[in-house]
Amino acid sequence: MKRLTKKIATSIMALTLVIAMGTTCFGATWGSYIGGEEGTAGKVTANKASGFTIALDPVGWGEVWGAQVFLNCETNPSLKQYLTIKKNHTYTLAFDIKATNIPKYVYLKIAKGETLAYAQWVKLTGGKTTKVNVSFKAQANADSVYFGLAGDVGTRADNDAETRYAIFQKQFKKSAEDMNDTGEYHYAVATNITVSKFILIEQPKVKSAKSRKKGKVTVKLAKVPGAKKYVVKVGTKKKTTSKTSITLKAKSKKKVKVQVAVISKLTGVTSPFVKYKKKVKVK
Repeated sequence: MKRLTKKIATSIMALTLVIAMGTTCFGATWGSYIGGEEGTAGKVTANKASGFTIALDPVGWGEVWGAQVFLNCETNPSLKQYLTIKKNHTYTLAFDIKATNIPKYVYLKIAKGETLAYAQWVKLTGGKTTKVNVSFKAQANADSVYFGLAGDVGTRADNDAETRYAIFQKQFKKSAEDMNDTGEYHYAVATNITVSKFILIEQPKVKSAKSRKKGKVTVKLAKVPGAKKYVVKVGTKKKTTSKTSITLKAKSKKKVKVQVAVISKLTGVTSPFVKYKKKVKVK
């Protein structure tokens, strides 16, 4: 009877996934699905491009047993200008994430189907905000980002599960079964999970930074797909521009650091600054 109930629930979840992908992903918001049995509660309670909040009931048999929140170009072609990840290009991934009352692990993948460009687990401390800020070189082309927020812990037969649990073991030096035995996974507790200040964008590059005039430095940037504006910092001076070339004032006869950040057109979030490879001597 349990197997039949779970099979029915699986079918319902698949239908829910199709509906969610077709209706909630448009307008630069996050798509979602929450799988579970009849009577379970779980829903996205806040949703905008820069983040979301998902409320989950206790997770386990008879309750919510699977939850994902995602951006996917396949179901929302308008996202292609923001989420076309190219192999061997370097990207910034940054966001804040919090589970309201429990320690928890969340799986994040950037992929095209089952082909991963990048993936990692994030360990959350109950009630505290965890800040994620990573730079990665894409291992493959990709067009989607997924947060895995609930589900069974342990190895399964399908390739995607085997991959994510292998990443878990490598990252934390413990198997998924170890986490179950010690109770550290805490999937069977109700929680709200909030993601905010989300940005996934190619890292900006400084093509050149030169001082041709007294007290001024001209910085030229490579264009970043999905960038709304660029933030350029020369020494202590900072300017925001939509152009890829900008001149800033600087102290004469000094060597100054040049840094650049980018504002995402999708989320409106500003990326961390990236330093230019060398200091520039000001005329």
